[in-house]
Amino acid sequence: MQRLDGAGIGIGFYGNSETSDGVSQLSSALLHANHTLSTIDDLVLETVERLGEAVRTELTTLEEVLSERVELVAATWGARRQAEAAAQHLQGLAFWQGVSLSPVQVAEDVTFVEEYRWLAYVLLLLLVLLVCLFTLLGLAKQSKWLVVVMTAMSLLVLVLSWGSMGLEAATAVGLSDFCSNPDTYVLNLTQEETGLSLDILNYYFLCNQAVSNPFQQRLTLSQRALASIHSQLQGLEREAVPQFPAAQKPLLSLEETLNVTEGSFHQLVALLHCRSLHKDYGSALRGLCEDALEGLLFLMLFSLLSAGALATTLCSLPRAWALFPPSDDYDDTDDDDPFNPQESKRFVQWQSSI
Repeated sequence: MQRLDGAGIGIGFYGNSETSDGVSQLSSALLHANHTLSTIDDLVLETVERLGEAVRTELTTLEEVLSERVELVAATWGARRQAEAAAQHLQGLAFWQGVSLSPVQVAEDVTFVEEYRWLAYVLLLLLVLLVCLFTLLGLAKQSKWLVVVMTAMSLLVLVLSWGSMGLEAATAVGLSDFCSNPDTYVLNLTQEETGLSLDILNYYFLCNQAVSNPFQQRLTLSQRALASIHSQLQGLEREAVPQFPAAQKPLLSLEETLNVTEGSFHQLVALLHCRSLHKDYGSALRGLCEDALEGLLFLMLFSLLSAGALATTLCSLPRAWALFPPSDDYDDTDDDDPFNPQESKRFVQWQSSI
């Protein structure tokens, strides 16, 4: 019985650790996905603001400097229109902006629940361990009061073990059903919570060649607009700077802004690809469907073994009680105690023999 319970405790600690590792992997994947989504939104916002600032300042200044040449002013207007068009196309790339669902909040909620679940199982494991140790101590010392207390504690832990096994079984069944086809469930739930289109969700959840990038058209139009601005600025630099030296400063500032914008654009292209977010999705599924599910199965085995061992203990303790020697009222008295009745009687007999 004690070997069975000891093995169950070891299995319980292992299962509790595996479940915690799986939930931690889920939380890490959610936090990384949130970082990617936040970076996309921030890059889009910064790029649009940078283009808008360029339109309001450098391009306006350039139009004033080149006002004497109609064809140069027309080229400046063309650059303005392309910058506004690029900003408009880029705004549509921040698809997560305004979505109420926060991966960070989900990760925090999951972590909060997992901390209490982990602590509860550690306390249960320690309680089972203490019940086993004190039961052995009571049997070894043949202490009836300790055996009585441990019998009550064994009954309590038995109830907790059966209850935890029922909870673990229900969770494992639900999780296994989810893991058999997670894409459809997660896709429908995410669409309901976020309101995003199925094209975007399919692209990131499936991430295969059969699903096209829903942002490809916006990315292509933005890239063409930025290339057109770059070409127009180079033409203005060749034509306008020799005749209008004051145009050099805003043109250089526009070139610098355009270079930074193109760098941000290439970073956006990489972030908007499905690889990163789909990797986080796969990592979250592995944490749930491999580590966490495996840990739950080991916890079920622990609950079953501990319940069997405790039930055996409760059945065997009455027979062990019957084998205990009868208690003596004077067993616990000290032989050297002068107030001991037996010692006092021997002292009187010694006095009378003198």
